[in-house]
Amino acid sequence: MKAIPIFLFALLLSGALNVTCQEAPGNKNSNELKIEVEGGDQGFRDEAIIHFREGATTGYDVAYDAIKWYSPDPEATMIWTVASDGTNLAVNKLPLEDLHNNLNSIPLQFVCGYGGGEYLLTFSELETFDANVEIWLEDLLHGDNWINITSEETVYLFNGLPDEPADRFMIHIFDPAAVLHTDGVNKNRSSVNIYAAGNKIYLTGPASTEITDIKVFDILGQEVNYKKTSSAGTLNILQINGHTGYYVVRAVTKDRICTEKVLIVH
Repeated sequence: MKAIPIFLFALLLSGALNVTCQEAPGNKNSNELKIEVEGGDQGFRDEAIIHFREGATTGYDVAYDAIKWYSPDPEATMIWTVASDGTNLAVNKLPLEDLHNNLNSIPLQFVCGYGGGEYLLTFSELETFDANVEIWLEDLLHGDNWINITSEETVYLFNGLPDEPADRFMIHIFDPAAVLHTDGVNKNRSSVNIYAAGNKIYLTGPASTEITDIKVFDILGQEVNYKKTSSAGTLNILQINGHTGYYVVRAVTKDRICTEKVLIVH
């Protein structure tokens, strides 16, 4: 009988093997997000890790990242993230400087076995991030379904089928104050009130303040709505048809440019 190599035997015993570089027991990395998935009839479990650290890049880093190893079992439930160069990773290390300077959108892939079923994503290690950093889960299968991952909301329950695309989820991690900054804008508090409720943005101002131009940008800096007006002392309403998330509203008056960050929820 031909012997089975030890590493292959270990692979066959597990639903999905991840190659990871573990820290010393009891230590937690700063700025590290752990994502676990479980469910389906067979009860498989898997995990993926996203970690912001110095020296890492958005591509595959041999010194830091761990490539995803796939289970030979067709029933296995698996998740992994995708680096900017297309490498599938079990452990994805990203540049620390990007955490407070960019919107970090990381693809999270999901596959399940025959029959599918009900699955649970669980997010942990949230306390390792600064309090102002926000983490959102986007379910691409359901369009505008964004879920804010917080210490009170750490799980996402969903149904999965084996014939669905693997690129179902996107993880968004960013610092709103840094990502949504506007250079060259008068940041003094203006007399224009800008706020949002649901998927609508409202702008009001006194009769002495004439608003001439209103623009709305998403967190990527792309313009999503525009209104030319000459209103003063009236209410302006703009409906946003994009996904749930933060937007920047820029209102131009005769003597200044006013900006405000708002949260749109669908």
